[in-house]
Amino acid sequence: MSNSSKIPGIKIIVAAAMALASGVVFAQDSGSDGGGSTNVDGSASNGSGMFADFDVSWGGFIRPELAISLGSENPNNQRGNTFNGVPTARMPGVPQPVDALGGLLPAFSVPNPLLNDTVTRPVNRANNFFNLNLLRIELEGAMKFTPSLKLVARLRSIVDPGNYSSFDPVSVANAATGSIQGGDPGLYGGAPNYFQFSVDGMKRPNPLEAAGPNYLVYFPALFLDYQEGPLNVRVGNQQIAWGQAIFFRVLDVVDGIDFRRHSILDNAQEEFSDKRVPSLGVRVNYQFTDEILADAFVQKFQPTIYGNPNTQYNVIPSQFTVHDQYADYDTKLSYGIRLKGNFGQWGAQAIFVSRLNPDGVFRWTASGVNKNLPNNNPLGLAVNALNNGLTPNPLTGQVGTSGEILAQTPFEASPGGVYSAKEWFTYAASARLDGVGGLNAAINEFGPSTNSLLASPVDNYTAAGRELDTFFIAAGDGLRGHIAREYFREYNIGGGVSYVVEGEPGSLLDQLIINLETTYTPDRRFTNPTLSRDYIKEGNLVSALVMEKYQRFSTSFPATYMVLQYMHRTKDDLFGRSLKGYGGSVDQAATGVNGGSDYVVFAFQQPFPQAIWRIDFAGLYDVRGGLLLQPGIRWKPNGSITADVFYSYINGSITGGNPNNNALSTAAFADEITFRVGYQF
Repeated sequence: MSNSSKIPGIKIIVAAAMALASGVVFAQDSGSDGGGSTNVDGSASNGSGMFADFDVSWGGFIRPELAISLGSENPNNQRGNTFNGVPTARMPGVPQPVDALGGLLPAFSVPNPLLNDTVTRPVNRANNFFNLNLLRIELEGAMKFTPSLKLVARLRSIVDPGNYSSFDPVSVANAATGSIQGGDPGLYGGAPNYFQFSVDGMKRPNPLEAAGPNYLVYFPALFLDYQEGPLNVRVGNQQIAWGQAIFFRVLDVVDGIDFRRHSILDNAQEEFSDKRVPSLGVRVNYQFTDEILADAFVQKFQPTIYGNPNTQYNVIPSQFTVHDQYADYDTKLSYGIRLKGNFGQWGAQAIFVSRLNPDGVFRWTASGVNKNLPNNNPLGLAVNALNNGLTPNPLTGQVGTSGEILAQTPFEASPGGVYSAKEWFTYAASARLDGVGGLNAAINEFGPSTNSLLASPVDNYTAAGRELDTFFIAAGDGLRGHIAREYFREYNIGGGVSYVVEGEPGSLLDQLIINLETTYTPDRRFTNPTLSRDYIKEGNLVSALVMEKYQRFSTSFPATYMVLQYMHRTKDDLFGRSLKGYGGSVDQAATGVNGGSDYVVFAFQQPFPQAIWRIDFAGLYDVRGGLLLQPGIRWKPNGSITADVFYSYINGSITGGNPNNNALSTAAFADEITFRVGYQF
């Protein structure tokens, strides 16, 4: 048996690829006896008899992609953690009911200076030269069976050898607290896993995908296409893109986004073309008249895919273990319809989509890790004595060891977690979470187990810091947090109007296309900044104004394509995070911001004569202080070779304020220059 046949899911991929290849071979063979031929440039092959209308077109490309880091290590990863190697003071407090006045004072209001210490996070910082180092191969083709029916397929293969300075969990294991135990060991117990999408209780969340730690093979498209007059039906795995904006997703609500490869840092003007998560479904288009189109779909729900822990563009701090609950939603369907019309200079469209929000929401969940607190410190000894597994806890009546009780809370006493209150508040703020509220939610929603461990809710930042440091010291190596990801149905109601300006020929206004798009989602659920299971539920309005045109500035150069955009979101940011989690820092919990979020984009493309060279530029400005600039140049010496280089500059605090008040600071570490050289065949 070959190695590929042992890889889960690879048989499906190989079989489909062989079917596509066999169609090409069949057409070529029929040409050898006078029936026609198939050319690699995609021209058709004509058979005879029952296959008189059968033909095949195919092509593809191979492209290495490199991104050289000009910034810092990703702080969301173990080896980029900003507290690595930094001595940090921990100042515990005295819990109720054993405080200095017999439980009469608020919890942890009394400091415990006898147990003050200094901790240094025991992970070496990395200094990677590459942020990205992968090889991409794509094959695409179509088999035409009849004038009305064809099979469309695109197969994408990606390999990343993982030549980075990566985190090794064995390096932090020790005799007192052992190793990292919770979650999928393929994600948290070994080397970084760049491509496998892991969910609890399910081996293959994406049915037409085969993935391993260093490779990904899947079908962005594999569907039957039926066209008969005004009717078009597509059945199979496909992506659906609605709307006009780049960077912004307003009407483009059907598919989630795959962030595994290059996060948001691919060429911005490619508009998520290779990032929408494909899904099995049926799409029906009907052209009622030359002006009016109806576009409807029903598809299997597939979620947005975030980068795995300790991979180059991971956005979820790796001190936390994620339990994805997608297996509970695998059979759910999303559906929707769009009506679109063009009437002279005017255009209009309207959408209604019922979907499970693919981004999901996150909350605290029980760790399930049964590991006692270590006895190498007085706090651990005290908690272990209260929870000895033999006699009831005198405070709650629970019977169990500290490990058994800790397993019923969102925490795990293991290395590679959070080591100090300062680290807790820093990372809560950067993730747009509430450090004080998050502590209280974990305590209140997992009682009485948390009470058996002497945890109590607090009402201020100082007390929260003391309580956190108390339990980080008791855990020996700090604590890892556990969170669950869930999905909820929502209804997106949207519309748009467009207008083509007719001005003086050659002027800036002539043929300017103006688009206004907006969607409203009543009762959208957002992750609560406290990570409470009581999710935020409120209506959200997202609107974008898009102006684009081609303008010729010189008779010697082709026309310049330009686009200017503005977006306003009432309740969340560009990445769908509630604005109530904004404003935190190492010194304070999140305060939230009012007034919504606002973004401006300007982009252009300028081809040179003969179209061998092209200059690209895209810029995104978050009015609260974030900036992304992406200049680039493309060289295409012939029809087969294309070379790109572009620089992504991200500044998360151009106004000098709190970087946690804008969306772009999340990716501020990723200043980089990207090279891509493709050969098309």
